Amino acid sequence: MENADLPYRLVDQVRRKNPVVLTIANDVTADKVADGLSACGASPIMSKAPEEAAEMVNLADAITINLGTINQTQLSLIRAVLDANAGRRPVVLDPVAVGSVDYRLKIAKQLLDDYYFTVIRGNASEIAALAGYDSAGHGIDAGAQQKAPVPVAKQCAQHYHTCVCLTGPTDVVTDGQDIFLNATGAAMLTVNVGSGDMLSSITAAYLTVGDTPIASSALAAKLFSLAGANAAQQAAGLGRWQACFFDELSQLDSQWLTDQLANERDDNDDK
Repeated sequence: MENADLPYRLVDQVRRKNPVVLTIANDVTADKVADGLSACGASPIMSKAPEEAAEMVNLADAITINLGTINQTQLSLIRAVLDANAGRRPVVLDPVAVGSVDYRLKIAKQLLDDYYFTVIRGNASEIAALAGYDSAGHGIDAGAQQKAPVPVAKQCAQHYHTCVCLTGPTDVVTDGQDIFLNATGAAMLTVNVGSGDMLSSITAAYLTVGDTPIASSALAAKLFSLAGANAAQQAAGLGRWQACFFDELSQLDSQWLTDQLANERDDNDDK
């Protein structure tokens, strides 16, 4: 799968549809996720009460499950949400730090055994751990991974019969057969706490209008990294970069994406 195959139209369709994305959130990054979804044209909603799970699911067009601050109370909420959904809406799993913490890895694997997830979005350490490899996770970060990301992502996708978005210096999006590679990026995306959490929920928004999980996930990864790279050209520090990044996300439409990809091709041709 190449850039030319990306479904540009989905950028505009998300803005027109304004899909509701229910995120069972990482408490550390919930506000960033909400703002990121809003900037892209989606409507964020979050919950901490298992008692409202069925109503929340009925409001939602897609769901994101984030394990960033997981505990038993939140796990009860997650199961209540997934039971109420019963596979009707697309669901993204963000297995935060499962490459570093056995407790989280056990929870993630049990959820993957019990429920179907449309997409798993994680860094190299997290995806490697889910795929059964030894992981070199460094807290929430990927650490120094020795395994090649493409076969790791494919194995994880094949094992769980899902689409995997492995983010890193080169993002790998695969359904176990087809592959999309995205080498666009910005250093600030790796130091901004919550970048991955935002991408997971934005991916969920694009799943609501997409034809296939791999196409929607590839598009989300590409536009997210382009926005980050553009913001890096405008700001030297993390604080200003975050403001510029949200500005870039707010400008997203199919023409913006067409122009950015054309600029990227021109830059590559000049090298």
